[in-house]
Amino acid sequence: MEKVRLRIYQLTLALTLISLALVLVSSGKQREFFYIAVYASIIGLMCDYKGITLRSFSIALPILLIGLLNVVWYFTYEYHNEGLNFYSDYLGAGKKLILGSVLVFYIDSFRHYVSSRYFQRWLLLATGTGFVLATGFAFWQAMHGMGRVEMGINRATLSAYLYSMLSLAFVYSLFIQRTKIAYALAGLVIIIAYAVVLLTGTRAAMGLYLVVTLLVTLFHFRKIHLKPIIMLLCVLAGLIALSYKPLIAPKIAQTQTEITRFQDGQDATSLGARFSMWTVGIANGLNHPLGQSMEERGKWTSEYVKKHPHLASSMIFMNVHLHNEFIEKYSLQGIPGIILLMFFFVSLLWQGLKHQNGLLLTATLLLLGYGLTDVILLSSEGVIFFITVFALSSRIEKNSS
Repeated sequence: MEKVRLRIYQLTLALTLISLALVLVSSGKQREFFYIAVYASIIGLMCDYKGITLRSFSIALPILLIGLLNVVWYFTYEYHNEGLNFYSDYLGAGKKLILGSVLVFYIDSFRHYVSSRYFQRWLLLATGTGFVLATGFAFWQAMHGMGRVEMGINRATLSAYLYSMLSLAFVYSLFIQRTKIAYALAGLVIIIAYAVVLLTGTRAAMGLYLVVTLLVTLFHFRKIHLKPIIMLLCVLAGLIALSYKPLIAPKIAQTQTEITRFQDGQDATSLGARFSMWTVGIANGLNHPLGQSMEERGKWTSEYVKKHPHLASSMIFMNVHLHNEFIEKYSLQGIPGIILLMFFFVSLLWQGLKHQNGLLLTATLLLLGYGLTDVILLSSEGVIFFITVFALSSRIEKNSS
């Protein structure tokens, strides 16, 4: 029986790693491997129920609570007499988060089945394979004239978010190899990855990727090694200089123009619409502190916009989301939503710092940073991907950093 339990754990871990690697190649296959991994973890828990302790629930708990909140909110506000409402993103995300928390719990609870050194090799292989496939896909799209590369996901913005995390997971897996060759390769990966991020044309990723990369690198090494850092910065500076005119400068000009237009009362731009959505989202939360349905939010906002016509563009995305994790939660789930979301991020950051877990910190910082201008926790690919990262990060030992 012990051998069966070992094989189930190894299978679950392998399926999770494959799901991670396929995120930017085939979202359908990513989802299939994720669900099979979840089912395998449930079987593993049933077979190993005597070994279950609540110690490992530290990472899984905030994921579970966010999922439960989504499901409870959905059936409270969105489930009508006719059955499932036309808008079921919260229900879908909630189910994935709940199932994902089981996967995280299982992989963390029975880590003793696979040694840390063995796991590090698997992680290096999976993240490296995923990075090579996604990078090759991105450059192929760029060479064939695609203005903003999107790889295997039909949304360039989301692709940039997930690619940046995948590349940094690969960088971190190289860091923990603790060899000069691995460190040099990690520097090369950072440079190539930033080039791909630029090709996605996603402003949030262009800025946040470099910031998080620097923070995680300093966190891992605990001290500054001037020579390699200077070399890396010089190469990045050269890359930025080469891509500044065709890729970066237009985005800076676009940002300045959109801010100016919004200040002049015109919000029909990418940033302007976001500013409007955030404004009406906060107003919705203040007026509905215990939550409301999507329909109620739309109706209330429609009346609000009549009195504040300069926020009219907010109505475009009112039946989708408000492009900010916190404001989206607050506008629909009220105070309970914002409290649980804060608990989610604080818990993960605390666990990352407590256990010196660079991979967990990286994933949490990127999810938090991107969540200030978008809502990743409603995206099927985004939810599944970050859950797999959280599950695998639970296997990082304290002395790996």
